[in-house]
Amino acid sequence: MKKVFLLALICLCTVQVMNAQNYDVPPNPEQGKCYERCFDYNKEFEWKEIDCSKIKEQNTKLTEAQLSKIETEKQKMQQYQKKLKALGYKVEVTGIADNQTIIAHHKYLKSQKK
Repeated sequence: MKKVFLLALICLCTVQVMNAQNYDVPPNPEQGKCYERCFDYNKEFEWKEIDCSKIKEQNTKLTEAQLSKIETEKQKMQQYQKKLKALGYKVEVTGIADNQTIIAHHKYLKSQKK
């Protein structure tokens, strides 16, 4: 009986791991192509293919306007994370769209559709 229970537990854990999604990398990246994370507050998270030369441009020194825009976006994300947390989703308020935030965002969008 213990062996059957242990086997069932292992199968259940395996299925849970297989269903978990990781939003740190694109789902099926192709070699030699570049991608960027696209977060929209009204849509599900997605990866978009971009021109690789854009990445080289991003490594240059940022202007004050660009730094200000980044800070504004970070504050906006922090407000959204606070909202999700207040609604009961497991989210840390960091200002970054991490895996926890994206999963909570998708759950929130599903609940809004109902």
